[in-house]
Amino acid sequence: MPGRTGRASLDIEEAVVSDEAGALRVTVDFSDTGHRRLGIGWAVDAPVPRTFESVRIFLVAQASRPARTYLGLVDWQDRASIQLPESLPAGRYAIDIDAYGSASWGDGRLDARGRSGWFTVGE
Repeated sequence: MPGRTGRASLDIEEAVVSDEAGALRVTVDFSDTGHRRLGIGWAVDAPVPRTFESVRIFLVAQASRPARTYLGLVDWQDRASIQLPESLPAGRYAIDIDAYGSASWGDGRLDARGRSGWFTVGE
């Protein structure tokens, strides 16, 4: 099926969460398959919305031993547009978001983490 379009999201119960970090809901809009451009959004499902100073965005391949590939750093936003590399092989992928508050990413304090649902690139 050539480049599945639409939105992919993951319920908080299924999010990738460390013991110390909160859960993020991560959404992916992959409607621009011709240019391999993703729209990515993230949010904490909580009564009070939270803004993070920095988030790191990773691409995760669906494989027996998934590895995370760093895609970029975003400051003070809850969404981003990312261009996937042309050399990226066809397959199923997800997006991981690691969120940091108050410039804490330098000292390693992860405040929230989440993973999108799987989406298909070029099959």
